[in-house]
Amino acid sequence: MSVRLSNDRLYLEVLPELGGCVVRFDALTPHGPEPLFRPGHASGHDPNGMGLYPLVPWSNRIAGGGFRWHGQRYDLPANLAGEPLPIHGDGWQRPWEVVAAAETELRLALRSSQQPPFDHRAELGYRLEGESLCIELAVTHLGDGPVPYGVGLHPWLPRTADVTLAAPARGVWEVDDAQLPTHWRPLDSDDPWCFAAGGGLPAGPIDNLFTGWSGMARIAWPSRGLALAVESASPGERYLVYSPGEHADFFCFEPVSHDVDAHHFADPLAHGLVELARGQTLRQRWRFRRLA
Repeated sequence: MSVRLSNDRLYLEVLPELGGCVVRFDALTPHGPEPLFRPGHASGHDPNGMGLYPLVPWSNRIAGGGFRWHGQRYDLPANLAGEPLPIHGDGWQRPWEVVAAAETELRLALRSSQQPPFDHRAELGYRLEGESLCIELAVTHLGDGPVPYGVGLHPWLPRTADVTLAAPARGVWEVDDAQLPTHWRPLDSDDPWCFAAGGGLPAGPIDNLFTGWSGMARIAWPSRGLALAVESASPGERYLVYSPGEHADFFCFEPVSHDVDAHHFADPLAHGLVELARGQTLRQRWRFRRLA
């Protein structure tokens, strides 16, 4: 059963039993609700058909079906049909417990040990605050040995012909056919993937991670008279941009805490992963603020 939050400016619908995902996030206008996230369906069974879901205990893909940590190999099975690599952890595919619900705030919790070595409790909070949707995601390690964690959000946004994205970043990771990083390159102001000053999305497919993000982004739909600011409370975060291309009706702007496949870098912690000992917590906060 979905949980609905609203104030006089925004409407939010969440499906706790389906990955704690957002079904709808709408601006309330004199002409009726206008979707800020791509609308899903409360009766749906696929998180990838919704508007947003949490990424925990890691973001994106892990190469080789697992990783080594402190000399121990951990195998992680593929968890999405058609995708050969483990992706996004399990928070987006598990039912969450409703801890508290009110008119403008919802708190969810998840206890998981399904993907060793990740043994954790996650907490997910949604709160409407004036023009803003505030989201908080926290993960606490409950296992014996230290484990590298990462978190993020996976919003699905409407793609119109005139949508623009402004999101300053220092560089971007090129990827191979498996969508795994191959090499990093800096972004110059004339690069078509430089979104520092704001511009349209590339016509072709994109599924790449950007680093050195300022923590501020702006998405605008001029023909709809709407814009959305995305703000991260954690400096140095990264974001991914994903879209199949100009004919798709969506794109994704994903704020995340670590690089894709950071588990396999020589120094994973230098690429955003955070090692948690038993009882330690990684916490991130984001704000999606309606501008028009």
